[in-house]
Amino acid sequence: MNMRKYVIRRFIDSIGTLFFITVFNFFLFRLMPGDPIALMIRTRRFTQSMVARFEQIYGLDKPMWQQFFMYIKNLLTFDLGLSFAYQTEAGPLILEKVGNSILLLVTAIILAMTIGTLLGLLAGWFHGKPIDLSLIGTSLFFYCMPTFWIAMVFAASFAGILPISGMRTLTLYSASWFVKLLDLVKHIMLPTIVITILYIGEMLILARNEVSNILTQDYINTARAKGLRPRQIIFRHVLRNASLPLVSMGGISFAFLVGGSIQAEIIFSWPGVGRLMYNAALARDYTVLQGCFYVLSLTVLIVNFLTDIAYKFLDPRVEY
Repeated sequence: MNMRKYVIRRFIDSIGTLFFITVFNFFLFRLMPGDPIALMIRTRRFTQSMVARFEQIYGLDKPMWQQFFMYIKNLLTFDLGLSFAYQTEAGPLILEKVGNSILLLVTAIILAMTIGTLLGLLAGWFHGKPIDLSLIGTSLFFYCMPTFWIAMVFAASFAGILPISGMRTLTLYSASWFVKLLDLVKHIMLPTIVITILYIGEMLILARNEVSNILTQDYINTARAKGLRPRQIIFRHVLRNASLPLVSMGGISFAFLVGGSIQAEIIFSWPGVGRLMYNAALARDYTVLQGCFYVLSLTVLIVNFLTDIAYKFLDPRVEY
């Protein structure tokens, strides 16, 4: 199968998946207990006519099937509706937080894939030796730990040394860009370390297993017989062949990494999508919850789609 047909088929699959996610997204949050209008009335004095007006504004006075078609129609123009809790459009509110989450995720992914792959190469090269067993044991220990537990341990351990909440120091509003950058690095350090630790274990184990398998192949023995140095064998033969499953696993694990980042954002009060979803769930803010879930699902689909294309590019033998 050529590249063009492969891309088209993967694109059609992604569109179908997005449709089912959209339908699930609509009904999921409407089946949640609690009434967002009732929560608004609890804190403000509203007459019955004002309540009816709010239901009309948010479209809650219409039958469910009409709400569904309005929801699909608005999604086509990326109109995510009005937020119940923030009294503003949900789209710009979510997009503002998405940038902060992407900054955290991309930083953690780059670090985790780099460190995990290098440690996996080291463990695979010394397969069965103490350094291999130590790396595997440590990675499994952190991989099995809940995200929130590791986050709380780091927050308690580094309190007073590094910032444990927020994204910036408000008192540095008029400071230079360099001072603001250093402040951002300090704030992002702990949540990034937590997410990186959770992801390193998976990448390390996968890289280690691939390297151990590749080192038993005949072409590696041939390379050794030719007198190639270990460094040349690793970077010319081992790393190149081990990159395919690592690329595939990177895309598959992205969805789980998003879940871990949400917990880290909540613990460290990072102003991203995860924190926004948590606050929206408490307020029964359906529009913001739907918008966040939709944006995150769309992001995961795009990453997986690009991963499949990259895998096909690296290995043309891959079929649909």
